[in-house]
Amino acid sequence: MDKRLKLAGLVIEIHTLFDSIANTAEYETAEPPDFSVSITAQDIAAEKRKSMSECAYEGIEYPNYSPAALENTAVYRKIAEKLPEYDALVFHGSAVAVGEKTYLFTAKSGTGKTTHTGLWLKNIEGSYVVNGDKPILRIMDGKPFVCGTPWMGKEGYGCNKNVPLSAICFVNRETENRIEKTEFQKIYPRLIGQSYRPESGPLVAKTVMLLERIGACVPIYELFCNMEDEAAAVSFRGMSDEKI
Repeated sequence: MDKRLKLAGLVIEIHTLFDSIANTAEYETAEPPDFSVSITAQDIAAEKRKSMSECAYEGIEYPNYSPAALENTAVYRKIAEKLPEYDALVFHGSAVAVGEKTYLFTAKSGTGKTTHTGLWLKNIEGSYVVNGDKPILRIMDGKPFVCGTPWMGKEGYGCNKNVPLSAICFVNRETENRIEKTEFQKIYPRLIGQSYRPESGPLVAKTVMLLERIGACVPIYELFCNMEDEAAAVSFRGMSDEKI
């Protein structure tokens, strides 16, 4: 199966064995590609080994993913490997926008960033999700943008928009709600941990440089919150200086 998708302003030609990529209609284009990725049976087998190894490490049963599901992951992995060449990277987080400002929530899996995203959608007027799981961050015209993709996580939150990044927020579970601005150097190792790191050494270095450029112009916060409605108001006011 062949598709040509425009993601983060880049046209990517994709060659797959299965029709494995869903939610692509609004991303499809006939423009000439910036680069291409192709999936082989070996790529799918390698993805299965990675997944089995991760499940074994976490002590959970392997879900026995279908070849198409494994291929879907392999496609995004191959795209992520190329992105630093174009001042872009894949980041693990939930990106919520209000107007033309995006707030990127990140945390270890299971902390509650998806739940917090839901609180914004419920309580912050005009909020919407750019990507609920693994958005692309790209520097364009010297400014960082959060970009939607068809890879949106199991909830399927997202849209085909490129919206300026206004803040990054690390979510922590607490009983009381508060938000604090933090320094890039303090949070830097966790930013790297939430970013896709290519296998190529030079592209890992480029990824680190991209994060440093983003950290130099985007404020970073630590949110300590419960999962009640007030948490959304606290984080919104703390990062936007706006009232709700």
